[in-house]
Amino acid sequence: MNWHALPAAEQFFLRRKLEKHIRFKIPGFRIKDKKKSHLMKVLGWLLFFNKRFLDNYITTLYPEIYVPEVPYRPYNHLHAISVFAHEYVHLSDRKKMGWLFNFIYLSPQILAAVGLLGFIFSPWYFLFFLFILPWPSPGRAWAEVRGYRMSMAVQYWLNPEINIELLIDRYVYQFTSSNYYWMMPFGDLMRRIFAKELDKIKKDELSSELEEIKLTLGA
Repeated sequence: MNWHALPAAEQFFLRRKLEKHIRFKIPGFRIKDKKKSHLMKVLGWLLFFNKRFLDNYITTLYPEIYVPEVPYRPYNHLHAISVFAHEYVHLSDRKKMGWLFNFIYLSPQILAAVGLLGFIFSPWYFLFFLFILPWPSPGRAWAEVRGYRMSMAVQYWLNPEINIELLIDRYVYQFTSSNYYWMMPFGDLMRRIFAKELDKIKKDELSSELEEIKLTLGA
């Protein structure tokens, strides 16, 4: 499919088709404005290491997606489709795994909360506060590889003119920088992982969620 050859009305239709599919699959799905959410403002304060949390990042808290503004990218439907498909992977994983997904995604940093027991029981519990440091997070990396794999697939299907290698570089930066609290600071490893996933996409060796979204988009 050549995205730029599609009429604007058809681009908008594909976007709405994807949103409708997500609503069907995820009960209670909504797209909300971050700047109007007190919770998001608190998270923005806590996530001090990501100064652009409120203005540039999408946050998913099942079953809702929080975007920097609503309507989100009203004139860039390809970007919106890529983002919503990415977040749908997280929503789908959360639906299947329940709160285990949240624990995996926030580990190991979430274990720092156990350190509070040091105020009640043994001071040895204070050692758990060390988990607040930017240790690698295999769980968060696993979830985001799945999400960015979807983003990459959507771009490959709909926008064949895009520089995929440059796109992979951008994805790798998300893993190795403060954007996701240095969740997997091994650039060469992440680049190999995405190169392997891209090869599978090109060969049409797709996971179930990629097949689902490809079918939905008619790509």
